[in-house]
Amino acid sequence: MKLKPKKNKVILETENKTITDSELTHVSNLIGTIEETQKSLELKEEAVKTTKDFLRKLTEEDLPNKLAEIGLTSVETKNGDKVTIKPFYRGHISKEKQAAAYKWLRENNHADLIKNEVKSVFGKGEDALAINIKEFLNKSGISFTDKESVHPQSLSAFIREQTEKGKALPHDLLGVHIGQIAKIKRGE
Repeated sequence: MKLKPKKNKVILETENKTITDSELTHVSNLIGTIEETQKSLELKEEAVKTTKDFLRKLTEEDLPNKLAEIGLTSVETKNGDKVTIKPFYRGHISKEKQAAAYKWLRENNHADLIKNEVKSVFGKGEDALAINIKEFLNKSGISFTDKESVHPQSLSAFIREQTEKGKALPHDLLGVHIGQIAKIKRGE
């Protein structure tokens, strides 16, 4: 027997088995509940994304800008909440700019930010073959994947360090975003 859901109706393919209308109604109701739950989940996930974007705007733009406008870098509220404005540094290397960004990092002595991952699959008894793997794989012509990446936190720390030293960075390649963020420490 195969059940094919179609707009909350069930098309039934049987193998000479009798199925009651009640059972089919129950199956149809379950399918409808699944569809409603999926739609509800999608709406809630979108609401979370929207709320996170709004919170980011409040903490990274609105409150820091307002405090800067009135000449403050910190404030304490009547209920004891302490608000301080601190700089933040963030970067993101897009896939389109990855090759150029990695080239810049290498040419400017920052290659240590780049993580390399080399993978290959060996069968039983091939442990000795795995020693000195990258060199051996290249010489032997064995197929493998070679993945490079820069961890986002390492990139952010690098951007902060270089910026605070006054060093120039290729903002477009490294996706540099520097700003102020309001940190709130709740009072007792």
